[in-house]
Amino acid sequence: MASKLQKRIVGTLVLVSIGVIVLPDVLDGKKEHYQESYESIPLRDDFDSEVSQAPIKAPQVVEVDVPDTKVKERQTNELDNEPAPKPASSDTASSSASAQEGAWMIRLGTFRNQDNARRLVKQLREKGYQAHILPKAIQPGDLAKVVVGPHVSKSALESQLTDLQSLTGLKGQLRKFDPLTQ
Repeated sequence: MASKLQKRIVGTLVLVSIGVIVLPDVLDGKKEHYQESYESIPLRDDFDSEVSQAPIKAPQVVEVDVPDTKVKERQTNELDNEPAPKPASSDTASSSASAQEGAWMIRLGTFRNQDNARRLVKQLREKGYQAHILPKAIQPGDLAKVVVGPHVSKSALESQLTDLQSLTGLKGQLRKFDPLTQ
């Protein structure tokens, strides 16, 4: 014979299983099934054929008089209030040949201290050199590369190497300029 405790446990399990299986269906009520209602998009719009065949008017030509004034050369950079860089010597024959080779630059140094790099660029710009810090967006902890250029004439930059070394005390390296990797 089974004890009373065993009978109570079996009875409780039967009642709980009936409650879990049958009661949700009984208490849920009437089931409704939803069907999506949609409207098909016509393949071709019915439009007014007169509007689509209306002629397009020709554009108006307006005559404008342009003044004969020349643009003045800018002496300082508007953003930095620094002097404009020195124009390089323009040899038309050598610049057209070197333009096919690509541009060149002088890398003066790589600095961990960004203030030192900015000071050097400011000093070079005051002397008329086209100096920059690469990369343009420097985060704290990044290395700042100080470069002079780019310039299409390799010989013009080679002649500036000795002047830059005497001015800054740094021995620069002449490198090809690649705007995608700079």
